[in-house]
Amino acid sequence: MDDKLGDHFLSWLQDGACPPGTFKSTQGTGLCLQCPPNSRSTSEASNICVCRNGYYRADGEHPDMPCTSVPSGPRNVISVVNGTSVLLEWHPPRETGGRGDVTYNVVCKKCRTDRRVCSHCDDGVEFFPRQLGLADTRVAISNLGAHTLYTFEIQAVNGVTNRSPYPAQHVAIEITTNQAGHVSDMLVCGACFCTCSYTSSWQK
Repeated sequence: MDDKLGDHFLSWLQDGACPPGTFKSTQGTGLCLQCPPNSRSTSEASNICVCRNGYYRADGEHPDMPCTSVPSGPRNVISVVNGTSVLLEWHPPRETGGRGDVTYNVVCKKCRTDRRVCSHCDDGVEFFPRQLGLADTRVAISNLGAHTLYTFEIQAVNGVTNRSPYPAQHVAIEITTNQAGHVSDMLVCGACFCTCSYTSSWQK
């Protein structure tokens, strides 16, 4: 080690100040810790390493935890339309942002046939098991309008999505419903929502 650099490093140790690239969350004696992944400190005596651009810490995460990023969008969404109901399935995002808490939100929009104007779906539209915070990669949607064009956006979110200034990554799919039936669009599902089938009795 260069003598001048060694003297400078020694002064850091003697003063209790941590060098750049390290941090110590409490003052006084104690070890300087390397900055966690995707974070950095650029000055001496840092008590926290700030996240690099595009990386964040979620609420409640401690300074010694790595910074993580938002997930990429879901992939390969497919739809199965049955009258005024639809089943959507998709693949998880390729990139999770380094986190294990990815969930999905579904945004429903009803569009004119010319696709120039879309508005959010009516409150009567139903989502099973839910519209927000889906842990699984499928959702069943019912009570849609007959012969109507819809756009569904499936967003992938995680614990730091709310920290990002950008909208959540999503994949979109358009579907057109068919004739409305006399509702018996009943979902026959297992508790794990692994297999579903539609049974319909059409109004004559």
